Amino acid sequence: MRTLGVHRSSHNRDICCGDEGMSKRDLKILFFVITAPFAALGVFTVIITGYVVCTYDDSITIKSEVEILSPDGVHKAVVFTAAWGGGAGGKSHSVAVLNSSDSLDESVYRSDRTVIAVRCCDSIDVNWLNDSMLHVRYIKEDEYAVYRVTKKWNEISIDYDEIETTAATPTLHVP
Repeated sequence: MRTLGVHRSSHNRDICCGDEGMSKRDLKILFFVITAPFAALGVFTVIITGYVVCTYDDSITIKSEVEILSPDGVHKAVVFTAAWGGGAGGKSHSVAVLNSSDSLDESVYRSDRTVIAVRCCDSIDVNWLNDSMLHVRYIKEDEYAVYRVTKKWNEISIDYDEIETTAATPTLHVP
């Protein structure tokens, strides 16, 4: 059986020849040329992963738009915008049902008190039908437009009108 090796000729060209095989020096060079890029890629991946983990921000910025008191003044529906994840994150228009003395904060968005969250900038229209019935009307652009819908919160029932978009659909505006 004959083995081939890579050797340098006097004219600095690689040639394959006979039974001598590759020298230790040639094997080291070949090993370095093949493994160094993969090692560098591995180090780079570890550094980037560490950076992403250390700088990840899961906070939510809440901007209150409108507060609508129930007819009896005990509850309020708050239409707000929630933003998360920085430049690559997202936004939603949302409605939360709160007691009239409660304030809106990040914990409200993460709780069941947020009864609907719709991808921004789909519009939401909200009004109270009576003391315990909230009516929410929103435009649904596609199947991924709505993040959350809750039909009841404590003693408050929530009725929804979902409007599919077409060319003739009027745009709703957040009050």
